[in-house]
Amino acid sequence: MKLLVFTLLSLMVVLQLSAQSFSGKVVDENRQPMPYANIVLLSLPDSAFVAGTISDEQGMFSFPESSTAQLVCISSIGYKTLYKACAGTDLGVVKLSFDTQQLGEVVVRGNLPKTRLKDGALTTNIQHSILSDIGSANDVLAKVPGIQGKDGNFTVFGKGEPVFYINGRMVRDNAELERLHSKDIKSVDVITNPGAQYDATVKAVVLIRTLRPVGEGLGFNVRTSHMYGKHYFMLNQVDLNYRHKGLDIMGSLFYSGGKDGTNTRLDEQAFTDTPWILHSKASTVARRKNYKARLGANYVFSEKHSMGMLYDYVCYTTKEPHYFMDSQMRQEGTLIDEWTGHNRLSNRYPSHLVNTYYTGSIGKLSVNFNMDVRRGKTENQQTTQEDSGNPTDRTVSTRSDCNNGLLAGKLVMEHPLWKGKLSLGGEYTNTYQKNKFQNEQGILEDTDNEVKENTTSAFLQYSATLGKFTLGAGIRYEHNVSDYYEAGEKKNEQSKTYDNLFPSVSAAFTSGQYNIDLSYVRKTERPSYSQLDGNMSYVNRYTYLSGNPLLKPVTTSDMTMVASFRFLQFIAGYQHVEDNIAYTIRPLEGSSYITHTTYENFKKMDKLTLMVSASPTLACWNLNYSVGMIKQMFELNHKGEMKRMNRPIFYASLFNTFSLPGDVKLTLDAVYMGKGNTQNMLLGEDKYIDVSISKKFLKSKALQVKLECLDVFDWKRNDMTLFGVQHVLRETNSWTDMRRVVLTVRYNFNPSKGKYRGAGAGEAEKARL
Repeated sequence: MKLLVFTLLSLMVVLQLSAQSFSGKVVDENRQPMPYANIVLLSLPDSAFVAGTISDEQGMFSFPESSTAQLVCISSIGYKTLYKACAGTDLGVVKLSFDTQQLGEVVVRGNLPKTRLKDGALTTNIQHSILSDIGSANDVLAKVPGIQGKDGNFTVFGKGEPVFYINGRMVRDNAELERLHSKDIKSVDVITNPGAQYDATVKAVVLIRTLRPVGEGLGFNVRTSHMYGKHYFMLNQVDLNYRHKGLDIMGSLFYSGGKDGTNTRLDEQAFTDTPWILHSKASTVARRKNYKARLGANYVFSEKHSMGMLYDYVCYTTKEPHYFMDSQMRQEGTLIDEWTGHNRLSNRYPSHLVNTYYTGSIGKLSVNFNMDVRRGKTENQQTTQEDSGNPTDRTVSTRSDCNNGLLAGKLVMEHPLWKGKLSLGGEYTNTYQKNKFQNEQGILEDTDNEVKENTTSAFLQYSATLGKFTLGAGIRYEHNVSDYYEAGEKKNEQSKTYDNLFPSVSAAFTSGQYNIDLSYVRKTERPSYSQLDGNMSYVNRYTYLSGNPLLKPVTTSDMTMVASFRFLQFIAGYQHVEDNIAYTIRPLEGSSYITHTTYENFKKMDKLTLMVSASPTLACWNLNYSVGMIKQMFELNHKGEMKRMNRPIFYASLFNTFSLPGDVKLTLDAVYMGKGNTQNMLLGEDKYIDVSISKKFLKSKALQVKLECLDVFDWKRNDMTLFGVQHVLRETNSWTDMRRVVLTVRYNFNPSKGKYRGAGAGEAEKARL
């Protein structure tokens, strides 16, 4: 009720304060809203530039009142440019027609940079670029300035894991990025410092915009990939879509399965009254299967109103029938114990999600509402057999079950105000996670705990353009109640209530090819439910793992500068982190030899981020080269004294794409990550080289075959040293089955693909679940 009153009062303020302005809405021939169309106001008779902007997600645009504007020019790639006289302040609904002359094979060789800074986001144009036929969204994102990673595991440089949106709808499973073809992507925006409109836990946002579909009828996309390395892995996908007038029905089936392997060497050292060293070698082969199904529908009632519903079913299963660990424990050079461990592990993670949405406009007011209902569970079983003559053999069988759920709603409204736009709205989430853990041998304590959370939030954000400057400010309020239960009894010490304000401000300057944006935002990061889980997990007789129900949320103050000039981009950021959450190793209470690895809040940490990227296109050669550095300032108590963890991490990437005759594309990618500190860890050097070649076939170019070789020289490693108060854990020469040859065949029939228009709600809570 409080959120509703706040929203209504804010809406009244908007309607009362809004000044006269030029405004309208852009739609295509199918009456679908067209986001990110270019709108320019001109004066007559010399067609001099007066002002410019782009349409928003609903196709809406507005300008401050200007008596000199007599003509508006509206354009978008793939559509005929339209000129319209300014008759009054309401330009109404403007429809753009497809430019049939641009629907064939087009190569753009202009001077417009492929990546540019706009409204605080680095926007990379994909349509008609050399990246449009590179494969999937995963392949595209790996080559976008500011983004690191591959295969759905991405981070924004210096910020961490981003939240992905496709046409305003939050990506709930990053596997969806692999299912989206690069030819359907129009542009990618990287927002390094998201404002008040986004959840306070979101540190970075990546917006993917797709091309508007052409035509009606049935269409489908079929893909199969086969990966050959030390083990075999495959995936198959079928997407179906039917469009007729305002109705858009879509369905999808996805399956992936196969094996992967990992070899790891672990050395743990304790500097206690009874010092010891534990040496271990582990080898794992995991068999994984993933099933996904989707069914959804949109209906566009008119250019101002649309709604839809989406259902997703996802199920991940993992079995580790082959897990071996050889371990030896020594004290002052004397062997005191050795054993061989054999694990049998099986996991199953099914979940159901239903999303409904409404988007529309009432006059100049745009409205977007999303509601999500999610239910899921996890089932984990593990049996560990340790063969040892000293002191004895041991069998440990554990089972953990988790049930979780979410109910969330989000409302966002936007209205032009004076020389800019006012956004306001609210979000509500209700979540729970119930965990049960059992150990039949009684070595570990059985537990039964539950976390229930309610979060209510409201935000207000305003931005205005004053000449070459764009200024913005926002505020977000969040009320969070977290209750912790053990065996049905509420625990007051672990239960918490938070009331927080999260401000954000930004200032941008644009002059020709020079663009710069400076922003400040205050964010939080609440512990994930697994981090709060107090259940103790068994690794071996000397190593236990658990979460920490007493963890506090992390608070981050983030100052970021983003600049661009032609094909060059520069990012600089400084973060001050309070109550940082990190792994820690301590002796288990009552034992000198057993270690307990868990999570702990550290008082503070500061971090500096610098990155420079160049993304020019030279004839058929597209380059995306980046160099960067991440340096943290962090100290922890180690062996009785403060240890500085300040060694910087240097990063370099060289992505090359060549467009050759005969619809052939060749890529050569190299990535290097240097040795350095992150939190209380020292990460080792990491590097890899990937190559690929792809070709289109058939007259329609609908068939594409791609051959890749990943990690050509088998360089990729995951070396790490974790520092605790009295312990050091070293993971060295950790190898995963990454060197593979991948063959992918994709066929598209009828390019009329449906795109669900819901944006989702409760995204931060979904990630925590």
